Amino acid sequence: MRKLVAVSVLFLAGCVGSEPHPSALVPLAHGDFDHNTLALTWQPGFCSAGSGCTADQPRQSLVGLHGLWASEPHSLEAQNVPVERWWREGCGLFGPDAPPPVLDNAMLQTLGEIMPHTNPSLLTHEWVKHGACFGYDPGAFFAKASGLQSRFAHSPMMEFLAARAGTVVGHDEVLAFFRTATGATQPRALQLRCETDQAKRVVLTQLWFTLDPKRMGQFPSAGSYLDSPQMQDNCPASFWLRNW
Repeated sequence: MRKLVAVSVLFLAGCVGSEPHPSALVPLAHGDFDHNTLALTWQPGFCSAGSGCTADQPRQSLVGLHGLWASEPHSLEAQNVPVERWWREGCGLFGPDAPPPVLDNAMLQTLGEIMPHTNPSLLTHEWVKHGACFGYDPGAFFAKASGLQSRFAHSPMMEFLAARAGTVVGHDEVLAFFRTATGATQPRALQLRCETDQAKRVVLTQLWFTLDPKRMGQFPSAGSYLDSPQMQDNCPASFWLRNW
């Protein structure tokens, strides 16, 4: 384990130092928010819970992309809009829903491989609710989000989880490895989300990372994280880490 942790830390240092940081994602409107949540899906668990994924869901990836969510803008907080309403309605609080995003074929292919396939479209939902009202270019928004997913998919944390796919894992074990491998010290830098699958087992469905909007290019190393102001981790002491 000590060797694995040492390799993990070195890998993260090399990852951050050797590849160019993705360009910053700068909001042109409503930029008065404190953090972003990078929501990644544990695909086998996510697709086994609730209404699940559609029949054309790719099964090459264990970890996928749910979205990149800005925290509640201060302008809404000043109007006493509850954060729970922001979570439910997102950009809808600023006006009518935007049209679906226009993306090139390469980005559509990338997102088709890593996003859960749902009906209605998760891709359209994520743009309309979490991207459009900030004035982002949709291509830049999804390039940032998919780039962060890719960095995690090639991280020691992903290797740790992939090695345990198909088994029951401990909540504290997962978070302890994350903190050791990344150097993150914030209690809620990573929060785990669980649901019940069709077999009535509690399974990991998502990983929510609280990120500094100005330092997302450092993800997944320690400098990218903030402490979430809300406790949203709902996983029990142990849970299934499903495999395909």
